Amino acid sequence: MFIIILKILLCSSAFIAVYYLFLEKEKMYRFNRFYLIFSLVFSYVIPFISITVQPTKTENKSRIIFEDTAQIIPIQPSQESFDWTNIIWLIYGTVALFLLIKSTLSIIAIKKIQGKKIIYHNYRIMVTHENLSPFSFWNTIYLGESYIKNDMIDPRVFLHEKNHIDQKHSIDLIFIDIMKIFTWFNPVLLIYKKAIVTNHEFLADEAVLNSRYDIKEYQNLILDEIITIQNLPFTHSFNFNNTKKRFIMMTKKKSRFIVLKKAIGITALIAATVLFAERTYAVNPIATYHLQKASTRTVKNVQSPQATLITSDYFEKIKEKPSTAMESKKESTKTVADTISPQKTALSSSNEGKNTNTNINSDKNSTEAEYPGGLDVLRKKVGLMLDTSVLEHKKGFMKSTAYIHIDETGKATKITASGDNEIFNNELIKTATAISTETTWKPATRDGKPIATIYKLPATMSFQ
Repeated sequence: MFIIILKILLCSSAFIAVYYLFLEKEKMYRFNRFYLIFSLVFSYVIPFISITVQPTKTENKSRIIFEDTAQIIPIQPSQESFDWTNIIWLIYGTVALFLLIKSTLSIIAIKKIQGKKIIYHNYRIMVTHENLSPFSFWNTIYLGESYIKNDMIDPRVFLHEKNHIDQKHSIDLIFIDIMKIFTWFNPVLLIYKKAIVTNHEFLADEAVLNSRYDIKEYQNLILDEIITIQNLPFTHSFNFNNTKKRFIMMTKKKSRFIVLKKAIGITALIAATVLFAERTYAVNPIATYHLQKASTRTVKNVQSPQATLITSDYFEKIKEKPSTAMESKKESTKTVADTISPQKTALSSSNEGKNTNTNINSDKNSTEAEYPGGLDVLRKKVGLMLDTSVLEHKKGFMKSTAYIHIDETGKATKITASGDNEIFNNELIKTATAISTETTWKPATRDGKPIATIYKLPATMSFQ
């Protein structure tokens, strides 16, 4: 989750930086409006986009090796460490609820404005007795009765607010506010809102000036309105205080580099997708996965598969005692079972197993947690889904152990891994998570009642 939030922050920051550097000062307001809304949405989507990458070809042959028996470690609820997740969600929900109530009250305050409702040139106008500076929200224009003279509204004021309604600018403001409610942890939203509101004013001013009104007179009209303070949320006020930028853009000429700057904006979106999207590597269709049982298959039958399920004890023996060609030939005629010394499964000394010193297998009144289809199916899925391409430049052996926390309902609530290679650990976590979320385990039991356990699955990568 932290990685996803970090990617959202980085993407939204990069997109708004591109806007201020290349797009804001160009007279291409409709494109800029599209860019602001789309880039904001896209920054939240990118972390969930998956790009399939063809892995680089390598001569290394990798094998996935599992221990003979996966260990089941019962969880003692009384010794569980404090979980901060609930506190974090409580803080998140409290802030989101506060912002939701605040936004709702702002909309109610606008709707409560009292006055005379009239239809003016097919638009709804709310005329108030107090000297209310003109502004628009949704499909209504609000203004004080002093702005109507001889049953006429200043056409420049009317055109400005009419354009806000025609282009449905209120939808943009409501959208950005919803984003702020549910993702208030993203401070870049405040910058986005300011940029969106400013762009709305550029669009409204453009509509007025396209009707051949004098620029100087229009600017003086805006300056006269600045003395009136009006700043309601979700509204577009005629005396919007970002006056300097508006005046500059009114007299600015179109640049010859508009097309180039549009291309820069689009390129930024594509570049962010490549940099921050999740990468998955295409599996070589030639590689296959062979499930080998120690008691029925011999080593000589293994034909260098990409992933072979055998015991790590066997490969440790090869690793510790290099054999000659004649010894290898002799060894290959033995069964894997012949090379393994029976050993009792001991609990891991890692932090995952410190909460207990007994193995669930030793309790006659207890049963182990079980993946649907059994351990062989679980191993096979791990072997097929594990992305080994990111490790193929390695040599020798790498070990990692996955700890799958299974609650009383059979749901995998947490998956961690420990080992000597962080990349291997992360890939094992990712694979085990994908496998566990698509199905429900059969939970472990004690005295006939389901209990929470940690399923310990050691694995070793062998590179040749």
